[in-house]
Amino acid sequence: MAGRRSYDFMYRVGAPWETSEPRPELAELLASGEIAAPGRALDLGCGDGTQAVFLARQGFETTGVDFSPTALAKARRAAGSAGVEVNLVRADFTAPRVDGVAGPYDLILDYGSVDDVAPAKRGAVAAHVAEWTRPGGLVLMWCFYNDIPWWRWERMRYPGRLRPGEERELYEEDFTIRRLAAPVPGSGSACFLLRRRP
Repeated sequence: MAGRRSYDFMYRVGAPWETSEPRPELAELLASGEIAAPGRALDLGCGDGTQAVFLARQGFETTGVDFSPTALAKARRAAGSAGVEVNLVRADFTAPRVDGVAGPYDLILDYGSVDDVAPAKRGAVAAHVAEWTRPGGLVLMWCFYNDIPWWRWERMRYPGRLRPGEERELYEEDFTIRRLAAPVPGSGSACFLLRRRP
């Protein structure tokens, strides 16, 4: 739950999660056809734009939203280098209104965003996600997840994380939820595929 200045600094020096490759579960779900391209996509907390650019290259009309201007500058350069168009929006997606983000989207990505929001604000993010996802649309959510055995947890320090069952509290009213096989339970992170109910 770091602030904007912390993220600006990390993106200036190279955030540890930055990569030039698409996330494997996203690539696999696209290759299998479970995520169908093209469509409209939103990358929530898009960071340096790697995933947003990847989706744009698959034919998605893609929007990336982040509150870090440093991250968005990197995302803009990445899109330019790839020769694709990505709509990049600087905004706080926990706010009651998020200008520049308008559904419905066929696919929303959340790689470490809702878990990095203060618990009291996660419901607001979930409400936006439900509002922005078209019926039948998908949300791919990767998060830190507090399902680590207590004896390992005592020696580990993780940033913001969801507790087991919190994904259902946030999303089950509007989505069916499936936990993907990887990351494995007990690893301290999880990936879920959510489908918006009609």
